[in-house]
Amino acid sequence: MRRIILFLLIPAIFNSCGSNEKKESNTVSAEMKAFMKKLDGKSASVTAALKEFGKDGLDDVDMDLYDLKDATVVEAKDSCYLMSAKSGITVRKYFLCWEAGKISSVEDRGME
Repeated sequence: MRRIILFLLIPAIFNSCGSNEKKESNTVSAEMKAFMKKLDGKSASVTAALKEFGKDGLDDVDMDLYDLKDATVVEAKDSCYLMSAKSGITVRKYFLCWEAGKISSVEDRGME
């Protein structure tokens, strides 16, 4: 009888724990998704993406010094996103806010 109970409880326990993988929110704008797709692991690509999607005079907090790739949105709130991206052996985080389809501000949130 104990085996039957354990057999039924174990899947329920694992399903209730959830997963540790980061999921992109459904509320992520098309512009943010397109920006993240441009980040292919080369600093030149980061520079080009910031130029294409950033407003004029954007302070990019030297984001383009890093070879960012595999970007994901960790949190989304209104038109701002906490983005996580691989850079070599590190993972860097940036808080990006958007206005009228352009990045209006970038905040470096450091490494994980």
